[in-house]
Amino acid sequence: MTHHHKTTHDPKGEHETKYVLNSSAASIIIEWLQCRCQWDPEFPKGIVSSIYYDTRDWQFLREKINSDYFKTKVRIRWYADIVSEEPSTESYLEVKHKIGGRREKLRIKTGKPGEWVSRINLDNRELLEIPRLLWPESVVIRRPCFPVFKITYKRLRFIEPVTGARLSFDYDICAPEVNWQMVPRINPFRLQEAVFELKGNLTQLPETLHQLTALGCRKQSFSKYSMCYQKIMRIRV
Repeated sequence: MTHHHKTTHDPKGEHETKYVLNSSAASIIIEWLQCRCQWDPEFPKGIVSSIYYDTRDWQFLREKINSDYFKTKVRIRWYADIVSEEPSTESYLEVKHKIGGRREKLRIKTGKPGEWVSRINLDNRELLEIPRLLWPESVVIRRPCFPVFKITYKRLRFIEPVTGARLSFDYDICAPEVNWQMVPRINPFRLQEAVFELKGNLTQLPETLHQLTALGCRKQSFSKYSMCYQKIMRIRV
């Protein structure tokens, strides 16, 4: 996968609608989607990995859990081949701001290969330097932030042929590493949930995909970051 430096604002009418299902049904959903949709011509499949940053008192996580009007997300992201698991040559620093219903996203190259980011310990001081790349971009993170844990999952991308809507399906979601200075323990796990996401100017499933709800997909908000934190900390929700 190749992605470039960009700042994006969600166009008016652009929606992201998430549907959550039990990961045990993932293979059925994938087979079903392959019969009704086309593979995305640019990024059909891959492994997505991210190192998430937060403040010492977990400000970004609290903004998400409390559904604050203003929310921030900071992460390093890189990709790998879904078969060989070979990491990409690039990694990216991403900052996402959500102000009410408006979303903004900045994405810049870190200058670090995906292989380097995939192997580094999360308490390594070099990771503390990467958010400083935001300074020339006039992005202000007002408080020091630190790498907290890594999240990785498989992602498949499709195009719904009738409406042209973009779809992504994320499964095998797990958090394999933590920064011991921020998180006192790690409990090996995979989330029981998989996530189907619809992007475009639609607010509901296209007619061709309505059966997804009968297959167990339910429309709801879903944060991988929040869910993995709860699993790591053994918080019951």
